[in-house]
Order: sequence, then C-alpha cells, then structure tokens
Amino acid sequence: MQEALVLKVELLKSLRQQRFLSQEDLFNACQQRSLRVSLATIKRAETGKKVSYRTVRELSTFYAVPALSLVLLGSTDSGQL
Repeated sequence: MQEALVLKVELLKSLRQQRFLSQEDLFNACQQRSLRVSLATIKRAETGKKVSYRTVRELSTFYAVPALSLVLLGSTDSGQL
C-alpha cells in the first residue's frame, strides 16, 4: 500500500509563487521535465489534502529541495515518517 502524505501548504505555495508560476504553469513545467504531477494533484497538495510519496518526490525534484522538507510531520497514514 502506498503512503499518503500531507504537505506544507504555505511552503508549497511560496515555492511556486517565488518562481512566478500559477498552478497551471507549474503543471506545464513539470510536464516539460517529465515529472508526473497532474494539475489536480497540485491543487490537492496546495489545499492540504493527502498526496502520494511519488508526488512529494516529483515536487521536491522540481523545486530542488529535500522531499522531507515539504512534508507536514506526522501526516503519514501510519503516523510515522
């Protein structure tokens, strides 16, 4: 079973806005880099809904930050991180 994580909403929005990207721009930029992140997933992540670890990894790659820096601690399904 794949872990689902909640990300740090304000940090995600800040990282995106620092690059002057809309959510759709971020989606397009991810597509150009062959990162598998849908527009719906970006919206889910930025509204505090759970996303897959793969999504965390893809966003951390795009933003060039450690994956764990994006994760709201204690947000895994099992409560462990």
